[in-house]
Amino acid sequence: MEYLYYAEQKYMYTGYVEARILTAQEAESLGYEDGYVESRDNCKVYVDGFDSEMDARKHLEDLTDCHIIN
Repeated sequence: MEYLYYAEQKYMYTGYVEARILTAQEAESLGYEDGYVESRDNCKVYVDGFDSEMDARKHLEDLTDCHIIN
């Protein structure tokens, strides 16, 4: 994997973002990589890679109406 941490962002069609921070191993097991995008029935999923958990968290905290789950 290219990065140590990945931010999974689910842009729910109801108007909010549900997000979580994954380790490289967790992201790989889900088939994610940096730049991954997928449309699902209830949301659109985006995945971005980061070098540190703090960078991933800062990115998610900057999103509007983002609910970080961990």
